[in-house]
Amino acid sequence: MKHLICFLLLFTTGLFAFSQTADLSLAELKTEYLKKRNSSLSSSGKKIPAEQQAELDALVKQLEAKDAESYEYNLVAYINSNYNTDLKESLFKAYALKSSEEEVVKEMLGFYVITSNTAKQKEFLIKVQKFYTPAELAYYADAMPSGKTILFTSNQEDMYGFMVAQTSNGIGTDVQIMNLDFMKNETYREMVSNAAGITDMTFLGNEKAYLKTVLTSSSQKIQVSATVPQDYLSLVSDKIYLTGLSYQYGNVDQFTALNNFWSKVKTKDMSQFTLTKSSENKLYGNYLPPLLTLYMMQPGDQVLKTTIQAIAAKVGKSQEVDEILKEIQTD
Repeated sequence: MKHLICFLLLFTTGLFAFSQTADLSLAELKTEYLKKRNSSLSSSGKKIPAEQQAELDALVKQLEAKDAESYEYNLVAYINSNYNTDLKESLFKAYALKSSEEEVVKEMLGFYVITSNTAKQKEFLIKVQKFYTPAELAYYADAMPSGKTILFTSNQEDMYGFMVAQTSNGIGTDVQIMNLDFMKNETYREMVSNAAGITDMTFLGNEKAYLKTVLTSSSQKIQVSATVPQDYLSLVSDKIYLTGLSYQYGNVDQFTALNNFWSKVKTKDMSQFTLTKSSENKLYGNYLPPLLTLYMMQPGDQVLKTTIQAIAAKVGKSQEVDEILKEIQTD
């Protein structure tokens, strides 16, 4: 009887969960899909576990059953394919139906990045720029590396922020920006491997090993955006250095690099930035590790300390940062 009750509970829960999503509108199903997809990604890889992928596939089928001609279904069908450009007609249909929708415009830009269509990239980058706040764009301007570099970014939002900084501010024009999300697409991954000068290898499910190979084997200067979770770099943790808002591998003069970064930051009044979105808080929290590392190297710099405290207050990390500052001062 106990086993029967457990079975019935599981069965009813399953029915209830299905009926909940089955009753959602097209817009709600799309939102549910994007939410589940984002939550399914781990901090160390881009491969979605099979169980969660099955849930995503089920949502796609529900959208198709509700309206296969809708922009919501066609957009989600393309996203669910992991940027399979063979499904471009679904993406184009979504754009034809909803050309002003943020997610659609960003996926269109992504398609033209993956297919190396520079003319279309410029066209859609102008459309995408309006979805970024001044605070976000200021971050990406600060985070842009100098010199000829290949920069690995975490996802679309990350990549596009750097691309806007290049085109709008005219900075980092020698920086080649790569996106780890798009490396699920075989053609894009091969392009990245060729640019880095390494033998192409599997990326999805093998992200740490791929990045280790790029960082240790490429003859190019490679940097990894601080927005990429540290777990991705765990295989090279003994030789990876935070040099500002990005990581570098090898024999890096970290003190000089951090001072160069600080020279750029200290000309700004960081207390004047208004952060209104959680994504902005997350970005601006990335200023704290490099500046705290530099303060540990030169603990008497009061301007640096004040800037650190101002940023910490903005991102809601004052208590944690004050404790770190106290530890530095007592060492």
